[in-house]
Amino acid sequence: FFDIRVLHGDESLYQALKAFILEQSRNNTIFLAHMTANALSHRPPLGFFRQFVLVHDGEHDDTLDLKHSGIIPIVDLARIYALSAGLGVLNTQERLKAAENAGVLSHSGAQDLLYALEFISTLRARHQSQQHIHGEPLDNFVRPESLSRPERSQLKDVFAVISTMQKALEQRYQASRIS
Repeated sequence: FFDIRVLHGDESLYQALKAFILEQSRNNTIFLAHMTANALSHRPPLGFFRQFVLVHDGEHDDTLDLKHSGIIPIVDLARIYALSAGLGVLNTQERLKAAENAGVLSHSGAQDLLYALEFISTLRARHQSQQHIHGEPLDNFVRPESLSRPERSQLKDVFAVISTMQKALEQRYQASRIS
């Protein structure tokens, strides 16, 4: 809903709806707390001792879901920061930059999340490219052992960044109080 775009028709209707949504969501801490609580359902798969928490569902056993555990949390964070400032940008990277410019996200936070998004997206694209080359169906599930040691270390670092940023929003909006 917050990512709507005009495909056909009177664009002024879209602009009016978008302005209304942004005005209603800007600084609405109860709404943002609910958005944050919902966003926290996608957590980076990093355990207490910085070990990967792998998927265990049969078909994708012992893998990391890069989309749901890495990319979606960043998309959610960017959306919440943008809504909290009443920013109408839709692209995740643009949202992070605009949130930084609006002062609702620190420079280092924005840069860390932009890097994390790029790094995880690159791993995901490489994984899917290899699947395509081998005639396999494309998915988002990467085996940690398919990554180099530096990549695994870097992935743990970006997952830690995402987790830290989620905790900051959780505290900011008291999202843990939402039942």
